[in-house]
Amino acid sequence: MGCASSHSTMVVAVPLADLRAAPHTTVQTGTHDPQQETQLLYGEQVRVVESREGWSRVEALEQAEYSHQGRWQGYPGWVPAQALAPSDAVSTATAVVTSRWARVWADAYRTAPLPMRLPLGTMIRATEMGGQLWRVELVDGGFAWMAYAEARSLQELAVLPPLERRTLVLRIAALFLGDPYVWGGRSPRTDETAIAASGVDCSGLVNLAYRAAGMAIPRDAHEQSLRAQPVKAPQPGDLIFLSERGNPRHVVHVMLYAGDGDVIEAPGTGQTVRRIPLARRLGQPLDWLAPGSVVDGQTVSFGSYLP
Repeated sequence: MGCASSHSTMVVAVPLADLRAAPHTTVQTGTHDPQQETQLLYGEQVRVVESREGWSRVEALEQAEYSHQGRWQGYPGWVPAQALAPSDAVSTATAVVTSRWARVWADAYRTAPLPMRLPLGTMIRATEMGGQLWRVELVDGGFAWMAYAEARSLQELAVLPPLERRTLVLRIAALFLGDPYVWGGRSPRTDETAIAASGVDCSGLVNLAYRAAGMAIPRDAHEQSLRAQPVKAPQPGDLIFLSERGNPRHVVHVMLYAGDGDVIEAPGTGQTVRRIPLARRLGQPLDWLAPGSVVDGQTVSFGSYLP
C-alpha cells in the first residue's frame, strides 16, 4: 500500500489510543519505551498529516507541544488509522469525565452496557438528564448514557472559586495513587486487555488532573513550565519543576504540590504514583527552596496555572 497526504481533522474513536513515534510499533510494557509519545482519549481532535499502510501521522490538537519542532503545535506522532473517525463538524464538549473509567450504556435505563469505558479526562458533548444521567453524543453520531456522578459540566467547572479548583485538581490527582508509571502514559490503570497500556508519566498525571478540572495545559513537563506563571513559592495545586541535570533551561520532571509539605508525582519507570514529603523527595523542605535552587544537579522552579 502507498501513502497519501491529508490535512483533515478527525477524532479518536476508541477509548484510548497510543500515539507512537513511528508506525507499526507497539507498546513495550513494563519498561521505558522511547517510541511511546503520549495517549489520545476518546473524542480528541487530531489533524491528519499523512496516511500510510494503515497508520496515520497526526498532530494531537488538544495536547500542546513545543520541543519536537521548536514551535507550538499539536503533539505529533503515529496512530493506527482504524482508531480514528471522520468528523465534518466537531462538536463542542460540554462536560468532562471525572471518574477513573466511566461506564456507558446504550439505553437510559442502563440495562445494556456498551463494550467500552471512557477514561478520566475524556471531553464529551453531553446533556444533563434530571441530575441522574448524562446523554452523551458519540463520535459516530449515536448516543449513550452515563451516570451523572461520573462527569462534570465544563460550565460549572469554569466558575469554581480558586480554592475549590485547587482542591479539585489535587483530588483528581489522588485518584492515580498506586497506578504504574508509564512513559508517555496519560490514562488511569485498567485491567481490561482490550485497552492500550494504561498508566501515567509525570506530566501525563498533571495534564489529566487539570483537564478533568476543566483546564487545558500543555502535555509535557517542559512545555508546562513554559506556559505556567512563575511563582516564588507554590500553593496547593501548583507545580514544582526539576530540570535536566546540568541543564537548568530544560525541564524534565513535574510534581503537584499537595500542601503540608507533600507532593504528588509519577516518579519513574518501575514505580507508582505516590504522595511523598518534599523534604524526603529532594532532601530539603519547601521553606529551604527558591526558584533556581539546585538539588543534586537539578534546578528547581515553581509554576502556577491557578489564581
